Amino acid sequence: MSSSQAHGDRLLRCLLTGFVVLLLLFVLGAACSPQVPSEPPPASPPTYPQTPPDSFLPPPAEWTADGVISDGEYTKVAKYGDYEINWASDEEYIYIGLKVKTTGWVAVGTQPGTTMKDADMVLGFVSDGKATVYDIYSTGDFGPHPPDTELGGTNDILEFGGKEMGGYTIIEFKRLLDTGDKYDRPFSVGTNQIIWSYGSDDNSTIKHVNRGIGELDL
Repeated sequence: MSSSQAHGDRLLRCLLTGFVVLLLLFVLGAACSPQVPSEPPPASPPTYPQTPPDSFLPPPAEWTADGVISDGEYTKVAKYGDYEINWASDEEYIYIGLKVKTTGWVAVGTQPGTTMKDADMVLGFVSDGKATVYDIYSTGDFGPHPPDTELGGTNDILEFGGKEMGGYTIIEFKRLLDTGDKYDRPFSVGTNQIIWSYGSDDNSTIKHVNRGIGELDL
């Protein structure tokens, strides 16, 4: 073997040895390096519907003059012993439901005083299953209280109904907040003073068995 060939063989062995050493160092370094777990992608924020499901929404309350005071039909209520008045209003109308422990007539009026003088009143009763409701006006401290139409005014009760159930008389009616009739007092935003009464008979000329004053807040 010539000297040049021997020199070439030694150079090749050195190169191979160096390659093997580098390969071993790379493998050992990879095995000893700490394994850092990869982070999971960020979770998407939960989404919610813009409106709750229909099962969570309260049913729409509709007023009907059927002589039945249903849940949600009125927004406010006041009780004076056996006399109960329910009411609701919008920008144009007021809706009133009276529930009184009697089989006679029931009445409510708006009046800033304590007597009946100049009181704007609504009186109703139920006879033989039929409701009758009057728009009346008191001309004296203790009456009489004829219908507005007999005084030159108008009947401004737009809808009404009533029932007798379980010893109670229920009268419901609707009218404008401000009828424009001089024999009607307008209902205004805030506190409206009322007078109330009821009798033991359907004959409204028979004196009441109970009466009082109260407030109706809009």
